[in-house]
Amino acid sequence: MKKRCNHPYVFVLLAILVSSVLACKKSSVAEFDEPVSPTTGTRTQFTLDSIYLYAKQTYIWNDALPDYFSFNPRQYTSSDTDLLNFKRELFDISQYKINPITKLPFEGTNLPGFSKYSYLEIKSVNTGIVANTQSNIQDINDLSHFLISGNTGYLSLNQFSHLNELKPIFDAAFSDFASSSIKSLIIDLRNNNGGYVETAQYLANLIAISAMNGKVMYSGHFNSGMQQGKSSILKNQPYLDEENKQVYINGRKATYADVDFSVAGNTFLFNKIGRLNTVNKLYFLVNNSTASASELLINVLKPYFSVSLLGTKTYGKPVGSFGIHIDKYALYMTGFQIKNSMGEGDYFNGMQVDIEVPDEVLGSAPGQVLENTLKLIQKPSVPSEAISTVAAGAKIIRKAESPVVTEMIKQKLTLKH
Repeated sequence: MKKRCNHPYVFVLLAILVSSVLACKKSSVAEFDEPVSPTTGTRTQFTLDSIYLYAKQTYIWNDALPDYFSFNPRQYTSSDTDLLNFKRELFDISQYKINPITKLPFEGTNLPGFSKYSYLEIKSVNTGIVANTQSNIQDINDLSHFLISGNTGYLSLNQFSHLNELKPIFDAAFSDFASSSIKSLIIDLRNNNGGYVETAQYLANLIAISAMNGKVMYSGHFNSGMQQGKSSILKNQPYLDEENKQVYINGRKATYADVDFSVAGNTFLFNKIGRLNTVNKLYFLVNNSTASASELLINVLKPYFSVSLLGTKTYGKPVGSFGIHIDKYALYMTGFQIKNSMGEGDYFNGMQVDIEVPDEVLGSAPGQVLENTLKLIQKPSVPSEAISTVAAGAKIIRKAESPVVTEMIKQKLTLKH
């Protein structure tokens, strides 16, 4: 989820932090024909340099960035703390690339200083996954509900939490769906702002039919330099296993420079799970807080099923990242775009809906949502009496589109063979 400059100070730091701060080595920039950054400076200045240098090589839109001296990373000194200065620098980096459709930055938002995708934070001391305990079972059960009405199944999902938490619920739901031979499936992803990609993949494989086995689910697209293995700055990032232990290749420490960033190396295929093999129509309930892994699920299934979206436009996050460690900070910069088997993945402005309907009209209780959705599907242009009744008693508030806290899609990186 993972030739050095000589600093004028010596601190006792973890090896991973040292290798990250010292990212301003000349050779890592030379391959991109960039000016060399200064070899002297303070700890803060080296961190500012590193944020820029990593962006210049690994940012998905690095082609829009100016050279080192034009950008001048060390200019960010006016904020009260180093962290705020680093965030200001990252924000400015994220605003260079313009979306030709909207004529606005791809990472622009309506909140000043807030990037839509990229972010930087202080690294957590504990990076492990906390095991599930009896005390939070109720909370996990509240993450998802499923119902069946005739030949239609309904599944609500509040977030893509860790697979070991949701797998029992998914397996039970799809076992019942298979026993009922459902033909249509309604998946409620409203306010689901993402989570673990492996959980979304598992759900996609439960929904898939057997004929989809071995077909492309999605692929990750890094910038051209990354795909060609030219991002030598990544030699400063140790490659760790799932237990955060160093991985070795032929006796040497593996780094992110050993990762396969090619499209072929980041293409994932369907592998059917479970007995359900009768679904041919999918309905997704969405809103502006439907993002990231939720949108990924919708996008990867579109080429293979009849898919309809009900609700309001989604958030728009077809991108992901991998963590870059710089000193005591974790940098999650937009690193790759996700595309489905048809090469589609440009929903930066959100996915448009087929039937626009506010959350209040759809309802919140699973049974109510299922009934209202079925009536909308049957007569999408004429609200039924039940829908009208719900709407009459609901105070419908149109929320202004604003950034929501979404989980960045974090791709599992695979070493070159």
